[in-house]
Amino acid sequence: MTLGGGYFARRVIPELKQDENLELAIYVDDEKQSTIPGKDSGYTLDLEKSSCTYGNISWDSDSWSPVVTVNNEVNGKVRCNLYFRETTPYDECIVKYGSDSAQCNILADLDEEVCPTVDENGNILVSSVESENGYLCSAPDDYGISYYFRGNVTNNYVKFGKNASGQDMYWRILRINGDGSIRMIYDGTTAHANGESNTDRQIGTSEYHSRDDRENAYVGYMYGNTSGTTYEATHRNTNSSTIKEYLDNWYTDVFLNQEYEAYLNDTLFCNDRSLRSGTGIGGDMTDYRAASNQITLNCIQQNDRFTVNDKVTGNGALTYPIGLITVDEAYLAGGYSTANTNYYLYSGNRSWWTMTPYLFDGRYALVYSINASIKPIMDISVVISYGVRPVINLKPNSLKSGDGTASNPYQV
Repeated sequence: MTLGGGYFARRVIPELKQDENLELAIYVDDEKQSTIPGKDSGYTLDLEKSSCTYGNISWDSDSWSPVVTVNNEVNGKVRCNLYFRETTPYDECIVKYGSDSAQCNILADLDEEVCPTVDENGNILVSSVESENGYLCSAPDDYGISYYFRGNVTNNYVKFGKNASGQDMYWRILRINGDGSIRMIYDGTTAHANGESNTDRQIGTSEYHSRDDRENAYVGYMYGNTSGTTYEATHRNTNSSTIKEYLDNWYTDVFLNQEYEAYLNDTLFCNDRSLRSGTGIGGDMTDYRAASNQITLNCIQQNDRFTVNDKVTGNGALTYPIGLITVDEAYLAGGYSTANTNYYLYSGNRSWWTMTPYLFDGRYALVYSINASIKPIMDISVVISYGVRPVINLKPNSLKSGDGTASNPYQV
């Protein structure tokens, strides 16, 4: 059928099959090849670089072939240069969620050249703060590859849900987890600037535990028998910590039975009680894995991976899908061993809890906190009342609008 001027025909060119009116030149890493790279080769078509005479080109992921749109009135061959490059996380996201996905736009900012390196064991080698720039990095977690924000970030704002007073709530994206869910930390009822000191950036204050009876159990987000007879017994997830009860009560006021609760994902929260030294029994010195020496997004023990229903990757011990940031995540965000007033989690002299144990010295149970007025990250007795900044996870591809800035935050 002949089409009039201005009409176009779509011509799909299967792999390795040349149309008689179409000539393809294939380049992989700028070197000419005779075939299109296979679907699992790790390469994708570079649409910005590829071009056709008298036509346009796109890509069909299902048939794994180029789609050339040609003016039907063109006589003679149409010639196309196809350039393939290594597939990026952004490319994979587009295939999965489509080009209008806000989540994919986040992944487009990945810049590994400026990021901390990762060793073969998944440990992230952070040696300094990041106070000047903001960017996206990657590291392995318990689900796959996670993409985390680091430094002076200004494009990770999310407006999601309302508090018990009916006010909008704002969050900052910590990372996109390996399962595609989006981990966020509470940041107030307005879009606060990096470094702004304001109690609104917390939901309130709480002790981590209201008691500290010479028991290592109290470094736990949940805990078990406090008789001190065995390490395993004290770290059974039977009883809720004071701060877990505080977060659960807030959750019931804010999320429970609200329509936006459906956007929350059951992604794990890590309360890493693995030991670096000591036995954790009775009055013995117990040194929990120190994040400053071994930063990782992997949670070593399944018993410490807090989830609601997931008992395959997690422990299924939570009532609601809410928790706290880990000290590892705080280090990666920009809070290291020296002061950093520019990274996106810095909130002046407002001190707040992480979920990561530090030490039981026979007298006190200590947990990491963020304390900018003394040093960015420090260990504090669990009976001290500090700020609470909830962490939640959104289901994959929940973000539908916005660009992540304070004036135009992402929204579901």
